[in-house]
Amino acid sequence: MPLAAHAAGKIRVNKKNRFGARLALPALIAAILAPAAHAAGFQLSEQSIVGLGRAHAGAGVAGDDLSSVFYNPAGMVLHRGTQIQGGLTYAEIDAPFEGDNSFYLSGARSGTNNGRGPGEVIPQGFLIKEINERTRFGFGVTVPFGLGSSYGDDWFGRNHGIEAHIMTVDFNPSLAYQLDEQWSIGGGVSAQYAKAKLKQGAFFPGASGEIDADSWAFGYNLGVMYQFDADTRVGLSYRSKLQHDAEGDYTAQGFDKFLGGLKIDGVYDGAASVTTPESVLLSAYHRVNPKLALTGSLRWSNWSRFDKLTIEGNPLSDTTIDNNWKGSWFASVGADYSYSDKLTLRGGVGYETSPVPDAEHRNPLIPDRDRVWLSVGGSYALEKNMTLDVGYTYLLGVGDDKIDHTVMSPATPGKPNGNPDTLKGKYNSITGHLIGVGLQYRF
Repeated sequence: MPLAAHAAGKIRVNKKNRFGARLALPALIAAILAPAAHAAGFQLSEQSIVGLGRAHAGAGVAGDDLSSVFYNPAGMVLHRGTQIQGGLTYAEIDAPFEGDNSFYLSGARSGTNNGRGPGEVIPQGFLIKEINERTRFGFGVTVPFGLGSSYGDDWFGRNHGIEAHIMTVDFNPSLAYQLDEQWSIGGGVSAQYAKAKLKQGAFFPGASGEIDADSWAFGYNLGVMYQFDADTRVGLSYRSKLQHDAEGDYTAQGFDKFLGGLKIDGVYDGAASVTTPESVLLSAYHRVNPKLALTGSLRWSNWSRFDKLTIEGNPLSDTTIDNNWKGSWFASVGADYSYSDKLTLRGGVGYETSPVPDAEHRNPLIPDRDRVWLSVGGSYALEKNMTLDVGYTYLLGVGDDKIDHTVMSPATPGKPNGNPDTLKGKYNSITGHLIGVGLQYRF
């Protein structure tokens, strides 16, 4: 449902009614809460600079950084004493689009545009403290979901989306316990803050709607790790779904001059709910010899939760957004090579499937498609207790690149369902760059 319909609905209600934003916010969260191309759906993988250098193979069980707090809390038993870690990943996505659309108020329009938004910085930080020989406490601050995309106010697909930004911050305390020489278990809870903003054209030239909302949600994560010996281990972990009930402001602008004296422009209350998907991660680590270690990971995320979203609040009827998303998979393999006592080099490759099933359900604010990960990185011991980590990943979109996305205008006489605005075209060579740097310190 386009934002034009949200604003037009305001003709029938007062400013205390949440109809406009109830329609707008789920469209924001369900359709564009995702990073444009560097993770499937809206799930960010960039919680580790070390992991970034090997396409996150071995996440949670490699034992060479503290990100097990997020990926698999059982892996925290691999660390001794007290350690802290922090890092930043710069993410930039290039999504050139070529196509056309046709709408009765503006006529046929076509051209090219680039959905690249400003580069986004993804922070992460962790602490692990040894309580006793078998027990560890961990705390993580991560950004598990995120997006930045922008097309410009006057692009020909503006009714399908102009600009979107999403930021989340997840606070995740965890505990791990080593049962015996083979088995370890762990678990934690998450308090997650989300802030989202979406701007979308509204069918009338120059008119638009913009939603700005935030929320808190709570969940948990669990993990188990089995060590065959000091050089070989596997781990299985689970991160729960989270229920976000967001509230904020919806702003309509540019409508009044087209609506015969009706006063639509203004700021309205907004609220909506959305559930993020649960995920399961299987990881493995094997040290072949003192110089070489091999890693692998397989993750499944339950994006089928976005099959349909029903938005309540419309005084005429509820509104349903059909996403028809499916579960997505991410698989990667990697290797670490100890070049010297101070320098470790690493690399990895990965493949990730998109939850978007077809061109009809691909929103221009998420030019989401399957992607290949090509990663390199390294770690350097600056001193005995401090390590510098760097990582780089090149992302290449593959598979279906077409879009055939339709939104409906507000109802008009003789057109109770409105008029369709269909955006057709394709994305030419979606690519992305992830560049990360971080520090680890052992007390």
